[in-house]
Amino acid sequence: MTQQTENPLTYSPRDFLQEICQEENIQFESLSHDYIGRLTKGGVTRHVLWSNWDINNAAADRIACDKCACYTVLSLCGVPAIPHYLLQHPVRRKGWTGEKGTWTQALEYFNNFGQNVVIKPNLGTNGQNIHHCDTVQALETAVQAIFENNPDAAISPFYKIQTEYRVFYVNGNCPLVYGKTPSEDNWRHNLSQGAAAFELDSEKDKEKLEKLKALAAKAANAISINFATIDVAELENGEFAIMEINSGVQARQLLEQKPHLRPVIKNIYAAAVQGMFEKTADTP
Repeated sequence: MTQQTENPLTYSPRDFLQEICQEENIQFESLSHDYIGRLTKGGVTRHVLWSNWDINNAAADRIACDKCACYTVLSLCGVPAIPHYLLQHPVRRKGWTGEKGTWTQALEYFNNFGQNVVIKPNLGTNGQNIHHCDTVQALETAVQAIFENNPDAAISPFYKIQTEYRVFYVNGNCPLVYGKTPSEDNWRHNLSQGAAAFELDSEKDKEKLEKLKALAAKAANAISINFATIDVAELENGEFAIMEINSGVQARQLLEQKPHLRPVIKNIYAAAVQGMFEKTADTP
């Protein structure tokens, strides 16, 4: 049996943290089998919980993780975003589902959205358990599949997305934007689901980059988050809308496809580390 080794061109947050801390004279400890990074400098200690960084406040982190809550806040702030509406587990959330009940609500959304919807776990990540439904049977199957292991689902109208982009946002800046093209046999734009990353030309795509960065920054400010990756959908009509905000920032799959971006990612993480030690109790 051949022993498999890690691709030397891929990196985890821990690898970057170790390098950055060494360069910045920050004490670094790896805890819980590399799940927690403990950083200490000048008597101040900060933590990184795998891909979640001690630079965001708790409310911003939870809003970003909650697709329906995030959409609600963004829409109230006038930020264009893909609608996400909450469906709660009829048993695990008993008493919270309202008079109509979860299935009746699901059918109403389904019909209101032209019988063409996407349903996913409200707190899901990495493109897992996402369903495109254009029949009642498909909707029922999807709802049952999601509620097997999740207390809540998010339902959205189905949009034909021309391209999806990911914007890295840190401390008020957007230092990296890349696009995601789905594979031929998968409509989802997640790199973990086979999508291909591509880079934008700073001159040729200058206007698009400016729009993407401006929208991402507006979304980040709306939920008061300091460090995130923000997914932006380019719709068929050419308009942009926020798909979701990710408070857990990692770039392993991007670097598997684009290893030359390693210095860029390292600089982004270094900016996050700097932000962690600059923040005070009065800052978000």
